[in-house]
Amino acid sequence: MKDLSRLSLEEKVGQLFFLGFHGHEPDRDTRELLDIIRPGGIVLSRRNIETFDQTARLTSRFVASRDISALVAIHQEGGAADRLRQLFAPIPSMSDAANRGMAQLRLLARVIGGELQATGFNTLFGPVLDLATPGSILRGRTLAASPAAATRAGHAFIEEVADSGTLVCGKHFPGLGPVQRDPHFALPRIDKP
Repeated sequence: MKDLSRLSLEEKVGQLFFLGFHGHEPDRDTRELLDIIRPGGIVLSRRNIETFDQTARLTSRFVASRDISALVAIHQEGGAADRLRQLFAPIPSMSDAANRGMAQLRLLARVIGGELQATGFNTLFGPVLDLATPGSILRGRTLAASPAAATRAGHAFIEEVADSGTLVCGKHFPGLGPVQRDPHFALPRIDKP
């Protein structure tokens, strides 16, 4: 492992980025780009995942085979955002687990942490920490409607996932909760003071 205090300016800048790519393996052009940028993180999604062994090899490529280990992340939330469903049994959404009580939410977090650990991911982009709002594009992904309940549930979820050795990065806060149009396709509008 390279001493981080001895990084060149170019290496320090590369550490600021999370990059993704298409396919089950980076193609030649992508590998060359990754070698130049040397990003601090790689984010994988369903398009990168084929089998358990392929996923474990892919994640280890970015962690073990570099002089500066990358954070290897995924958005794994269960339900419609279950990125690992072809590798493991499908899991319920975070909101379904949270609605069943704190014990079920903690269990879901332990399952997600175990899945990530088994496949070599060291970073989770989740949970969604915005508030549940009727009609929201985030339905099924939020933990609670009130700030206090969302905070308690988010803390419990993060605590359980972190116990697996996974870094956790909460997301989609503040304000995306009331959005009813997918911001991937249309500029969302939030009518709140």
